[in-house]
Amino acid sequence: MPTRVVQVGLGRWGIDWAETVVPHVPEVEMVGWAEPNPEVLERVKTRLRARPNQCFPTLDAALSHTSADAILITANVGAHASLIALALEAGKHVLVEKPFVSTIVEAEQLVDLADRYHLVLMVSQNFRFFPAAITAARLVREQALGPVGAVRIEFRRFVNYTATDEAYGHYSLRQPLLEELSIHHFDLMRMVLGQEPREVYCRAWQPTGSSFREPPAAAATISFDRGTIVTYRGNWLSGGVETPYGGEWHLECAEGEIMWTCRGDRDVTLNGDHVIIRKRGQPAVPIGLPEMPLFGRRESLATFARAVETGTVTPFASLGRGNIASLALMQAAIASATTGCVMPVETIGQRQPPKAR
Repeated sequence: MPTRVVQVGLGRWGIDWAETVVPHVPEVEMVGWAEPNPEVLERVKTRLRARPNQCFPTLDAALSHTSADAILITANVGAHASLIALALEAGKHVLVEKPFVSTIVEAEQLVDLADRYHLVLMVSQNFRFFPAAITAARLVREQALGPVGAVRIEFRRFVNYTATDEAYGHYSLRQPLLEELSIHHFDLMRMVLGQEPREVYCRAWQPTGSSFREPPAAAATISFDRGTIVTYRGNWLSGGVETPYGGEWHLECAEGEIMWTCRGDRDVTLNGDHVIIRKRGQPAVPIGLPEMPLFGRRESLATFARAVETGTVTPFASLGRGNIASLALMQAAIASATTGCVMPVETIGQRQPPKAR
């Protein structure tokens, strides 16, 4: 039986979920939508052909008038913690958009709450659900070219149009690169390497002519617990050749190298996914990718629904407790960029950051 879901938060990205993701996942049945903005809620009724008794101004109202099994949260990150807590206290499983929540303390409290009620709390880290990312993780796990020593990751896009462009709301966001996009890359580092981050040094900056309120470009060096060093650069105002949203990855291994990328578009096609390996002294060769009928957000939602139904999750699902380390790395990178100091990832939520230099 499909998992009955209420979606809360129907802004630009939330309505994209409702129109391009949910209808393609047979494992779920939508029973309600919650959105506090009355004008947006009226548009939802029209665009989704939702009945009036399925549309609510608050999650509280939706919980009271539907028989949902689970809640899909696509609201702004500032509302995540309160919405997750409300859903869990009501006995509902939760799938929440990234970033998980604003602080490590909130994250720990919420995963403890989910454990107490034996509920699934999952973060939709959709970049995990692409064939290239899964294949790269497998090659590293199997040590196809020996241990990984160093990794380079490049993300390049140009989105600096006009500051009044309503179609691109990132201009006014806090940390539009590190919090809104790099969280995906930080999470993929953990998944692909099978290691946990220990410390990070990050610098962020405003390129000339930027329409962004906060820095849209950053560079970071990240140390992982088994010795791998990752150098990462991301830029929303790059003048270079654009990369897929997954970034361009180059893994230097003991016996050769692995190059890969994923997510060439907004989860609609597998355009851009590829993995190439080169053994030392030999030409580079492409690696076949697994077939995935669903991928990206669609597979993330399907994985969540199966976890609710069966109680089991795939190895690549990002459950709340496991996602805390990705959130901690993101926050450590932001703290490092703000203070100019190397930041230990494991203590980011437990001590005051050092003063800026």
